[in-house]
Amino acid sequence: MPAWIRNTLFAIVMLCAMIIGMRVYMEFQSQPAGGSLPEPGQLTGAPETLPEFILNDVGGEPRNILEWAGQPLLINFWATWCAPCRREIPLLQQLHTEKSVTGIQVIGVAIDNPSDVQAFLGEFGVSYPNLVGEADALQVSALFGIDNLGLPFSVLVAADGNILTVHIGEFDVDQLAKIASVSTAYEAGAVTLQPARDELAAL
Repeated sequence: MPAWIRNTLFAIVMLCAMIIGMRVYMEFQSQPAGGSLPEPGQLTGAPETLPEFILNDVGGEPRNILEWAGQPLLINFWATWCAPCRREIPLLQQLHTEKSVTGIQVIGVAIDNPSDVQAFLGEFGVSYPNLVGEADALQVSALFGIDNLGLPFSVLVAADGNILTVHIGEFDVDQLAKIASVSTAYEAGAVTLQPARDELAAL
């Protein structure tokens, strides 16, 4: 075998190994390690209100998060390579279908390759809006006080723009039911801001 072919094949193998290694590292990073991330529900370092940001949707069109202002939002940061993200997406889809009851608009923010995201959403029948980006979406995640990225994480925003909680980690059915319950109570004026945050901090 000529040396140039051998060298080219070696370079391709090394590149593939690097890509696989990065995916494994990012998957590991998506699992919170003891002490490296804020406790789920904490607002430490997070803004009090929803910061404005613009990302492309899966069709490549720039979308401003404030397009959905004036209604409760559950903004979910995720990636196709993140196993916990993939597990909770059907629950988020169910929450989306119950929007007429809960009033909560689910918005996905995928920190991932757009083509991978588009294929995943189509395969799994996800119908809620999704924004997507790589470095730019990572920068958006930093707006919420996340120093060491762990996926998934979600931000519950009230209709008035106040952030009620930043939840790091995968949701289960009971946690999403609590999210919907506290959001409904806050929007109805049955609970004020700090008690709502305190209740969600226990998730």
